[in-house]
Amino acid sequence: MGNKLMDLRDARFALYDQLKISDLFEYERFSDYSEDIVEMSIDTAEKLAVGEYYPINAAGDKTGAHFENGKVTLPEEFHAAYAKFCEGGWTAPGEDYDWGGQQMPTMLNYLTQMLFFAANQSLMVYTCLTHSAGKVIDLYGTEEQKKKYLEPIWAGTYGGCMDITEAEAGSDVGAISAKATLNEDGTYSIKGNKMFISQGDTDLTENIIHILLARIEGDPEGTKGLSCFIVPKIRVNDDGSLGEDNDVVCTGIEHKMGMKGSATASLAYGDNGACIGELIGERCRGIVTMFHMMNEQRIVVGMEGISMGSSAYLHALDFARERKQGVAFGQKTGPQVPIIEHPDVRRNLLWMKSYTEGIRALIFYVAKCLDLKELAEDEDERRKYGDLVEILTPLCKSGGSDKGFDACVTAVQVLGGYGYCQEYYVEQLARDCKITSIYEGTNGIQANDLLGRKIVMRDGSAFDALVSEIRAAIETAKGVDGIASYAADTEAILTRFIEITELLRTQLKENGFLTYAWATPYLNIAEDIAVAWMLLSQASVAQEKLAAGADTEDDKVFLESKIATAKYFISAILPQVTGRMDAIERNDDVFLSVDAAHFID
Repeated sequence: MGNKLMDLRDARFALYDQLKISDLFEYERFSDYSEDIVEMSIDTAEKLAVGEYYPINAAGDKTGAHFENGKVTLPEEFHAAYAKFCEGGWTAPGEDYDWGGQQMPTMLNYLTQMLFFAANQSLMVYTCLTHSAGKVIDLYGTEEQKKKYLEPIWAGTYGGCMDITEAEAGSDVGAISAKATLNEDGTYSIKGNKMFISQGDTDLTENIIHILLARIEGDPEGTKGLSCFIVPKIRVNDDGSLGEDNDVVCTGIEHKMGMKGSATASLAYGDNGACIGELIGERCRGIVTMFHMMNEQRIVVGMEGISMGSSAYLHALDFARERKQGVAFGQKTGPQVPIIEHPDVRRNLLWMKSYTEGIRALIFYVAKCLDLKELAEDEDERRKYGDLVEILTPLCKSGGSDKGFDACVTAVQVLGGYGYCQEYYVEQLARDCKITSIYEGTNGIQANDLLGRKIVMRDGSAFDALVSEIRAAIETAKGVDGIASYAADTEAILTRFIEITELLRTQLKENGFLTYAWATPYLNIAEDIAVAWMLLSQASVAQEKLAAGADTEDDKVFLESKIATAKYFISAILPQVTGRMDAIERNDDVFLSVDAAHFID
């Protein structure tokens, strides 16, 4: 077995054979790329992830972030690894050459990030948040703001974070109470408190750029009155040098079940009346500005979850091949066999394999859509790829985080008692992964987003675009020997899903409260159909390559595994969505008769 972070052979299959990353090399932006460059990037990222990030993850878990005298310090081991990460240009590889980036295709960028997330989630969180903060400045900042902040952010010299949550304003963003007062020089004095801020304080970088939501005095209540601000921990002079502290004080960090090397901070702004912020984007349009950062992070969080799930699967697979218990199935006596020979263990492994490979491919697909949206010259094409990104974002976030965590828990089960012990990595993975279903809008919020916004946006155009893509893959698979019946099974589920979607659209207008009770089951159905779509697409490619003749026996076995995985998922896992669809179609209103008093303690 290679590294125990990601099955790179499978990732390469998705990149090259299924999604054809080489198509992007025809565009000017990616014309410097070739398969050789892609391979060099993957190999370099793997060496850094395996050699530097992975070995210090357990140490970071044991030491954790430390808070004392208003300062946060990270595990000593994190600093050297982060420095190598920055030196290698991994802080912003997808950005323009002009800013020190590599103009890397997003698919490749995501693949390399997944290696780092699987290796050390706590350390990698600092980098991904920094990138998102920089992207907001890149898209919405003035030329002066870009000149002042972007270069050190992209270089990793400055960190970045997203400051939204308050004690009384978690998911209810409109309840934010942080205030901004206009100064004579056009800056704003910031006053307020935030909590649950990842990378809110750290000694990893020389400065931290807070992207903060606050309400300018006199502006309306709710989200429509919020504006977005750049609030540096240390003020930055016009010449780029660091000035004085900006009255941003860390008041403590959370003690969490996992992600202990990641500082989750509570912050106070302007207690001494000296916190200065710069408006970024339009006044009272802060939620729009911030949501660019949040939407990027939602896909990234899905990546985080499925990356840890992928690593948990590979650790469980390795253990199941080595651990011997019991005799061969059906035998009363004989030598002990590896537990992978037992039906339930093998089922668990195949479940993990199906979801980690399917969701990883789905995220790569969204990555390609992100690039094609920016590259498209035709407005209809741009809208199509934008719609696909919009509707698939909640599926990536929720599916990646939920199924990633489930894979971690399943890995613990495969290892048995050993899996519950700290000596085995899957124990930490399960603790670290759980937060991903809560980060950047809980998965319940993702379900509400899909049901209430995405399937109805622009008269259903995003939903129609997704269905069209899935149908195209089904039609291709129908013409491939050996998998045509599985394509037909997927088509039957898709047809029912379209009917259920139309039913929910109607019910939203009639009884929204009851309809939203089905939001999470509906999202879970959509996730499973999307995974089936990806796996079916991969099986079509694999079958055609087998028919053409595999180069080696290893290639033959790999291609056969892709076909078997798709068949298993479509025949054994996908049919489970029919029960959920039956429940939605029945739409029993007993839910409406249950109120708070019925939850008896």
